[in-house]
Amino acid sequence: MKTRIFSVLCQNIPGVMMRISRDFTRRQINLDSITVGIEPTGLARIILIFKADDHMAEFMRRVLARSEPIVDVEVIEPERSIVREVALLKTRKLDDKKMWEAVQQIERAGGRVLESKGGVLVAELSGEHDEIERVVTVLGPEVLKEVARSGQVLISRETT
Repeated sequence: MKTRIFSVLCQNIPGVMMRISRDFTRRQINLDSITVGIEPTGLARIILIFKADDHMAEFMRRVLARSEPIVDVEVIEPERSIVREVALLKTRKLDDKKMWEAVQQIERAGGRVLESKGGVLVAELSGEHDEIERVVTVLGPEVLKEVARSGQVLISRETT
């Protein structure tokens, strides 16, 4: 199975997200990431990331395209897109040595410390999913108390 990305343009109405996620649930497909943004036209753009083989991905594209509130379903190739994710990290109370190591890991990944009070850091990371995942894994549950992630957002590099 391969990671698939759909960019779904739909009407911004109550229940549209439930309808889309229900279509995936019925076929026992786990959505790895769902993000929503409102376009300048007032339509909603939903980015869905999931794993499926070629046959199931095409089937799901057709299922979604038939759904009433959906205007368009675009299959996105990750290599022809810019994909980013944002994460906020909060540490447990750390001693000076552990805090310094955490700051180094965060800054090495291009992140920045937003706040430091009483031995607790709050930091922001943005970038590729794998890099954020690496930092979260390296710091682990003994350092991190809480992690809030945006989900992956993307935009196609194509100009048409």
